[in-house]
Amino acid sequence: MKALFVAVVLLLVATLFASDGLEGEPLRSLAEKLGIYIGYASINHFWTLPDSNKYTEVAKREFNILTPENQMKWDSLHPEPDRYNFSYAERHVEFALENNMLVHGHTLVWHNQLPFWLNRQWTKEELLKVLEDHIKTVVGHFKGRVKIWDVVNEAVSDMGSYRETIWYKTIGPEYIEKAFVWARQADPEAILIYNDYNIETINPKSNFTYQLIKELKEKGVPIDGIGFQMHIDINGINYDSFRSNLKRFADLGLKLYITEMDVRIPKNASQKDLDRQAEIYAKIFEICLENPAVQAIQFWGFTDKYSWVPGFFSGYDHALIFDREYSPKPAYFAIKKVLEAKVSKGR
Repeated sequence: MKALFVAVVLLLVATLFASDGLEGEPLRSLAEKLGIYIGYASINHFWTLPDSNKYTEVAKREFNILTPENQMKWDSLHPEPDRYNFSYAERHVEFALENNMLVHGHTLVWHNQLPFWLNRQWTKEELLKVLEDHIKTVVGHFKGRVKIWDVVNEAVSDMGSYRETIWYKTIGPEYIEKAFVWARQADPEAILIYNDYNIETINPKSNFTYQLIKELKEKGVPIDGIGFQMHIDINGINYDSFRSNLKRFADLGLKLYITEMDVRIPKNASQKDLDRQAEIYAKIFEICLENPAVQAIQFWGFTDKYSWVPGFFSGYDHALIFDREYSPKPAYFAIKKVLEAKVSKGR
């Protein structure tokens, strides 16, 4: 009778694990077999969440690379002209390293989430000094621990020209080149990338970005990779264009990263919408795994409970691979199937 009871308990436990689809290998284990990284953006103060134990449990199990979502941006790290605050960013880095994750730093140069003290008139020389100090201080602080940096983020406009930012208007386009040079000086071993949205397919914005990076590479500027943010919706993207675009950037000798992926669907999503989302995630992964230059695929979060999407895209939600209760969605299973198939064939 005792043996029967034990057997029933074990069966119930197995059923519970099977019911949420998390039996077998996690995503990070499959990715590691393929020599790539799969990761997420870690939410602000994740260690204080009411469900932080569940959040960190899933993160540790499924991912091997982490990007702090906001707490490495200027307003968090550099709140006053002569004061840096690394305490919050350190919590993300420490968590990652304790759990054998790579850290992807985000971001050294961006036009948003800047501290109030930058909102004044600067001379070119003054702002160059501010920027150099910030980059060298931040990269130097995390030297050897943050392995990848989004050095410059979103410097190209949607129309395919330089974005009119504080950096561009005061310094000129040379700020991009200088940022990469300073980052390399601060940590010669870090991988330095340019990161942007809506450059996944061939279009005016990605054409401008391609030409910009090509010219900088030809000058010897230390750009190691390109980050495709991949914030897309239920309509997906042109997959042939995406494949061709990856190839032309790889042909420049760049490492390729999907840095912020999410696939937003209607707030009142149907099962059909969730299945469509899964198809999109799977297809993106398939194409990425075809190209040996792809190093990592990261989501901008992993649970819909803490997604940025509802606050920025009216009528949209459910963009990530786990739902609000941390249950895997069809997208999770679709990605896992692609990884498993690739593992069985060998990349």
